[in-house]
Amino acid sequence: MMETIAALATPPLSGAIGIIRLSGPRSFSLLKAVFAENRGLPPERWKPRVMMLGKVIVDGELLDAGMAVRMIAPYSYTGEDMAELHMHGSIPALRAVLEALYLAGAAPAKPGEFTSRAFLHGKMSLSQAEAVCDLVTAETRDAARNAAGQLDGKIGRVFSDMYDRLSGLIAQFYAAADYPEEYIETGPPAEVLQSVLETLETLLTTLGKGLLLREGLRCSILGKPNVGKSSLLNAFAGYERAIVSPRPGTTRDTLEEVVTIGGMKLRLTDGAGIRDTRDDIEEAGVKRARSAAESAELLFVTLDGSEDLTQEDRAVLDLARDRQSLVLINKSDLPQKLEREQLEAAFLHVIPVSALTGEGLDAVDSTLRRLFDGGATLYDGSVLTNERQAAAIRRTMDAVRNALTALREGVTQDAVLAELERALAAVGELTGRRVREEIIDEIFARFCIGK
Repeated sequence: MMETIAALATPPLSGAIGIIRLSGPRSFSLLKAVFAENRGLPPERWKPRVMMLGKVIVDGELLDAGMAVRMIAPYSYTGEDMAELHMHGSIPALRAVLEALYLAGAAPAKPGEFTSRAFLHGKMSLSQAEAVCDLVTAETRDAARNAAGQLDGKIGRVFSDMYDRLSGLIAQFYAAADYPEEYIETGPPAEVLQSVLETLETLLTTLGKGLLLREGLRCSILGKPNVGKSSLLNAFAGYERAIVSPRPGTTRDTLEEVVTIGGMKLRLTDGAGIRDTRDDIEEAGVKRARSAAESAELLFVTLDGSEDLTQEDRAVLDLARDRQSLVLINKSDLPQKLEREQLEAAFLHVIPVSALTGEGLDAVDSTLRRLFDGGATLYDGSVLTNERQAAAIRRTMDAVRNALTALREGVTQDAVLAELERALAAVGELTGRRVREEIIDEIFARFCIGK
């Protein structure tokens, strides 16, 4: 961390503003190589955390007008001296400034290196650092809210409390062994361990909803040709994602779009209409649509409400039986022939919709909310969304259970201590107090450059 790093902190796309970030001991001197404050004040004389107006100059030529700010260690995001240059979002201009900074001695930042330095300087725990990545990539409001709560330390405080309680127990056991004549106790060990175990078990039960929140639900739109599956995909996506034609069998391949319905992220797949066909290409598309439906966690079974139920419709409904599914009777804007009652006897969720007018889409939204959440989950940072953390929690629970068994069976204190130390090491991977370098590298490799 002796190097000063630089990177673009905004997306590499043309926009109103582009931000270049610097962190490290030479941040202020490197900033002078590309920015001149209007009054001629060097960065060392600027008031910290106050934007200064000036000119962006590269190779002696005026490139842009912008603002810059300095943040002094340890009162910065990374805990180091930092600087940011805010200019217009011209990609060629931003690249020119970065190249000038690299020529002046800055090192290109690695993915997540700014947040990695924040963690290594003690500005945040490892769980908070992981929450930064979740917040940046959040695709729903609930996901963003939960990540923000974790960044605020909601789940990290649970991990820290586990670490302190286990550390206290270990200290108690060592003290009892080293000073048997002294009575040292921080609490009945079995009660403390049982409490730790129950807390972790409760936390682990949230993982399913957490992964659903972060990764989304695989959902397939299923139906015979020309019932409006592609139109529904477009309606949910909010733009013309799929080609729509009145001619049956237009869709030959599977299309996937990530949409938000019912506050949830859905990986929504549209495929060829399910029917028997002699067309080799369409048949291949039907096979792909069936395969997508088989791997989906939710089915949108689509029927044409302006027609009577056909044999092809019944074949589609058979595919959806005993599956998590919503039956969508499309084309509700047309005179209806299909009778809902015969469907409601076999399926819990039958909803008339119109991909053309948007009618009924709000009912799909509210049904999904009831079906997968019921509005009960409080996404305040207490929902576990991370498989790495879940694996460490499982190892902690395994060690705690072993320690409890050893206590109850009256085995030697060394055996109990060995399990307590194993539990403490696993919790240390959650807080970052006992984490291997390769784990840190793996975590921050998921970040974007500039964060």
